[in-house]
Amino acid sequence: MRQPLVTIGLPFKNPGRWLEEAVRSIFAQTYQEWELLLVDDGSDDGSVERVARIRDMRVRLLHDGAHRGLVARLNQIAQLASGEYLARMDADDLMHPERLQRQLAVLEQVPDVDIVATAAIVLDAMGKPISYWDFSQHAVGPKGLQGVLKWGAVIHPTIMGRRSWFLAHPYDAQYPRAEDRELFVRTWGQTRIRYLSEPLYFYRFVGGVRVQAFLESYRSERKILLRYAPAQLGWVSALGLYFRSLSKSMLLPGLVVLGQHQRFFARKGISLTAEYQEMATRVLAQIQRAPVPGWPA
Repeated sequence: MRQPLVTIGLPFKNPGRWLEEAVRSIFAQTYQEWELLLVDDGSDDGSVERVARIRDMRVRLLHDGAHRGLVARLNQIAQLASGEYLARMDADDLMHPERLQRQLAVLEQVPDVDIVATAAIVLDAMGKPISYWDFSQHAVGPKGLQGVLKWGAVIHPTIMGRRSWFLAHPYDAQYPRAEDRELFVRTWGQTRIRYLSEPLYFYRFVGGVRVQAFLESYRSERKILLRYAPAQLGWVSALGLYFRSLSKSMLLPGLVVLGQHQRFFARKGISLTAEYQEMATRVLAQIQRAPVPGWPA
């Protein structure tokens, strides 16, 4: 078997039915010289048995029965990957069929680029496209670092980068659910990111909000701000961002009681144009039809 150029790293823990769509979107790619590294983090919902039925030599399943957490699994993926390039993927999302091809073209043609990120289309719990999300607006320009501290540098699962970069810059387990933001703040000024404005990823966000998970992400966000923001932005700006994060933590439980938390998160992104709405509907239907060896059609 030829050495793959791209490794797709897909960690999962009890993803349920979403994992099938994620895998089908990989098999629907126009670029096919990939390996898929499926890393289980202690699932007990039948997902391991489901992916073990895939009959394709490009697919590797790591199942050690342990729950080590996402950060440990992301670092493990970088260590185990065979490809020169590593693409992130979450188990409840989908790739646009041209994602790998488009990102790989940038990395191959521009040697000084470390990471390529894309925009995304946000899906609700039923899989309906509802908005467009792009982080490049936060991270470019003279106030880029402030935007990264406030919002993040990239939509994390959309990134593809050089495996050597991931090995040189591991994720830090001190910042659960904000490990990507800490990584890019820590490496800001050293990492060269190229943004593609086309939505080459489908991000399942609205409808699956887990309150405790978001509260944990806000706690990690504040740890990042206290560690990095004062030296980079000054204490006034740092405290402003800190109390913004704290207010979100205080607001969220009340929104849950009122049943408004989904609407709060639905504000992320902008409304889809008719063109993107049509494209998303067509591509999602195409992915659903993608054959996976060993699975029924």
